[in-house]
Amino acid sequence: MRFRFLAIDSRNMAVRGEIISDSKTLAEQELVDKGFDVQLLQCCENKARRNNSNVGRFFRIFSRKRNDQPHWKYAFFEQLAMLLISGLPIEQCLSTLTIGLKRGTTSYGVIHSLREKISAGMSLSEGMMCCNQFFSDIEIKTVKAAEKIGCPGIALQEMSEFGKKISSIGKKVKTALTYPTVVLIVAGIALILLMTIVIPKFETIFASQSFDGRSLPWLTQRVVNFCNFIGSHWGMLVIFALAAFAIFKACFLRRSFKNRLLTIYSRLPIFGKLFLDMSLNTFFKTIGMLMSFGVPLQEALRLSIGVIGNGKCKEAFEKVLLKITQGEALSDSFRSNKFLRATDHGLILAGEQSRGLAKAFTKISEMYDQKIEQQLTFLTTLIEPLIIIFLAIVVGIIVIAMFLPMISLMQNMKLR
Repeated sequence: MRFRFLAIDSRNMAVRGEIISDSKTLAEQELVDKGFDVQLLQCCENKARRNNSNVGRFFRIFSRKRNDQPHWKYAFFEQLAMLLISGLPIEQCLSTLTIGLKRGTTSYGVIHSLREKISAGMSLSEGMMCCNQFFSDIEIKTVKAAEKIGCPGIALQEMSEFGKKISSIGKKVKTALTYPTVVLIVAGIALILLMTIVIPKFETIFASQSFDGRSLPWLTQRVVNFCNFIGSHWGMLVIFALAAFAIFKACFLRRSFKNRLLTIYSRLPIFGKLFLDMSLNTFFKTIGMLMSFGVPLQEALRLSIGVIGNGKCKEAFEKVLLKITQGEALSDSFRSNKFLRATDHGLILAGEQSRGLAKAFTKISEMYDQKIEQQLTFLTTLIEPLIIIFLAIVVGIIVIAMFLPMISLMQNMKLR
């Protein structure tokens, strides 16, 4: 198999290239024997197929099909863990899991590929390396560390529970935002119908009445002009909205655009704090799980930093990793991180002194779970009155704008 690598040579220079080997472990060992410090090693045997899939990426912008790969992967981890813990050999477990799956599906292809790699003499982690487009480095490193202590089934079970917890947080956020989103959509449709059907009829009534040479009130004239603009250019506005959506989704496929968007999210008044806590929660869950299966601290910290979405928070943890690499104590390195609370620093210090860092990190993630739950409750409670206030202001402006000329007409009728 062919692997792409990024390494540091003896002159401290970055080197990129490709190497052919029977497995990722052998390729990494061969590079180490040559004096390279391997930073990244990826299997590229499926490169052509992935490049071909990129050709139709733009044409799938409006696709409604959801990416269920994470959900399938968590279910696969759970089922494989149950079979391994029950005592079945790994090959028999994978053969059992292919029963009932349709040929040609992603799940069947991945499980069949894993079974072939393991039949050829590879371990489960090495087989996952060859399917690195489906399994992350965190999952591969966790399984690899668990294989050394003889409990890959428990590691798979932990990763399944870990994935479900992360997914549940995302579902809670979506649930909290579903009601406000539906209300805004319905209210928006009602306002559009009001501005395109009802208000033009009022304009006809105003035009048929005499204002003694005076024009309509300023607010009324602005509302009428805005409604006329929407009614005259609604087709162009629809096309513009669809084009903007397509451009946004096409840009969203780029990692740089995603990072900028995440940075914007992190600066929002209410959502920014929630987003930061979610990033910290995922970080501590990840590093706690990795260290519980024996992954070294620096390697676990490096992998866990990759799951942080907040850019500034990620930079802060990268500085922590640099300080630990230079030999500074763990608690002292984390103390310089301004994103952590005093309780977090205390638990890290206690975990370092008692040699129970994995449990300390897991305890911190549980505390962030409770904090996120409270923030979502507060967010749901806060959004509903804000939407009502916003709709009241918009509807109030329209009502006042329509009643101002009617009051003038009634006053003129009384004078006559």
